[in-house]
Amino acid sequence: MSKKLPELLPLLDYLRIHRVIRSVLDSCQADTAHACWYFSMAGAAILRQHYRREAHPLAGAMCLMTDGEDSKVMCFATIEDGEAYSSPSAFHAMVACDGYLIDFMSPIFPETAKSSHHAFTPPAKSFQRKFDTMNPSPMELEQAGDFFFDPNPVLTDNLVRKVLESQFLSDVIQGCCDWYRRPPKTIPPTITVGDEKGQMTTVKLKDVSVVGSW
Repeated sequence: MSKKLPELLPLLDYLRIHRVIRSVLDSCQADTAHACWYFSMAGAAILRQHYRREAHPLAGAMCLMTDGEDSKVMCFATIEDGEAYSSPSAFHAMVACDGYLIDFMSPIFPETAKSSHHAFTPPAKSFQRKFDTMNPSPMELEQAGDFFFDPNPVLTDNLVRKVLESQFLSDVIQGCCDWYRRPPKTIPPTITVGDEKGQMTTVKLKDVSVVGSW
């Protein structure tokens, strides 16, 4: 299944959004390598505010083939009888926008795999894929880049509510939006944010690099 299609965002924009979110989450001492929901909430908010696009976070079961030769799969789900199921303890989240699924966390999948004690380390790549390039089953992933995603509306709604009910988490999302500047505008190298105790700290924008795209 061909995946070499135009991407929704230029790579510079995609990576800058990732850098902003990652930097803010790290400053909050979040478990950033597993913070897919906050990457998705903040990423969708940035797309709405700075790009005027309809963008929404989606949580669900996700599987991504990272190496077809050795059948290495990043799986964020519970697999039973060839089906993938999501739950509060087994899910992944991405941004749905204009027919695309965008994963702003994928550049740090190597860190995710390491912290999860996977036997393999996937490459750091960007992820912007059209819905219609998705494989119909988690058992039909063959080539690197093949993926399956099954949204879970109930889980998504519960996770959205969790953020909206927390002033601190809402401020974290808004802080990402406030810091971001759409290229070619220059983005400030630092931002001042407050923690849950109200203490202020200066956050430096982290760098990132990828070796391609899924």
